[in-house]
Amino acid sequence: MDLIKHRFLLLPLLVILITFGLDKLLLIENVHTYFSKSLSDINYIQKNQLFLDLKSYLSTPNRKKVIVYFGNSRALLFDTDYIEKKYPGWTMFNFSVPGGKSDYTLQWMEKFETEHVKPDAFLFDHSVELYNETATLKVDETLTNGLDVSFVLRHFDLFTMDEISTLIAKRMFRSYQYRPKLEVILGRAKQKEKFLYSYRELRSSLLSRLNANRGSAMTPGTHQAVLPEELLKKSSRGDFQSYLVPFKFSENTLTFLDKSIQIAKILNVPSATIWVRLSLPYMEHIREDLVKINDSRNGTVYDAWIPRILEYQKNTDVPFWNMNDDPHYSCNEFSDAGHMSPSCYKDYTDFIMKRVLLLNP
Repeated sequence: MDLIKHRFLLLPLLVILITFGLDKLLLIENVHTYFSKSLSDINYIQKNQLFLDLKSYLSTPNRKKVIVYFGNSRALLFDTDYIEKKYPGWTMFNFSVPGGKSDYTLQWMEKFETEHVKPDAFLFDHSVELYNETATLKVDETLTNGLDVSFVLRHFDLFTMDEISTLIAKRMFRSYQYRPKLEVILGRAKQKEKFLYSYRELRSSLLSRLNANRGSAMTPGTHQAVLPEELLKKSSRGDFQSYLVPFKFSENTLTFLDKSIQIAKILNVPSATIWVRLSLPYMEHIREDLVKINDSRNGTVYDAWIPRILEYQKNTDVPFWNMNDDPHYSCNEFSDAGHMSPSCYKDYTDFIMKRVLLLNP
């Protein structure tokens, strides 16, 4: 077919190319900040610099020992100064990100292996919610902000078609991910000092603090408030229904984690996994509420999940630090069902570091 004679056939392709090009403008920071309301992407952006900083630090003579933590929003607020003062000879490089999952962890661990980056300990997160294939509310931030397309292609068999569709839709067309609203754009354009510039400053400030604190920082707006009991119960019911009902164990999540642990062993770096403390009302639902398990029987999420994890940990000979069943951990102040208040972070830090000292004396 002669396209010159039938130029109108090129019109749809031209429209797609123009749309695709305009869509990429949304990634430019000075454009992005006219409509975005999130700070989560800053955590992902910063991890590239963190990796460079880690490589540089590991080559420093007489350096402190390093623990690298791969977690999610339950592991963002550590105080590096507190760690270094209370546990001389140790520091933390925190690769935790909002919505962090074991696929994102593996992507980084493959890079650690390729570049032969060897810290002194790895800590990997076990979040029960991320092991549920059938959650009503999906956690997809690693797909939209963190995973390289090349990584997804290498491990194509470990992603569902829904996840692949999400990756294609939200990574190829950022307007689908962010869905810019005209009223937000106009509002920030009209009141730049009040809205636009202050938002840009929040993003810049967060990035600076993440760099200074080796991947940990309190997001602007985070405070020391502890959620009242009734509101905490309400939050727990909502999160349980959104993330854990019904429950179907994700083999892929465990496979991603296992691959990371095997890389840690290849690097000859000791590792451990952690189930970070959840609020008591939330844990009550997890331990006691009957839900549909694996599309068939009824049971509790705890009984469907914890035996599988314990069996895995035993088979791999990797310590499992279970904060939710530890009788000696007692700080139970929470900002919501699944996130400890910053007021508990010193206790949380102590829980980890006392065990790290045993993992790598």
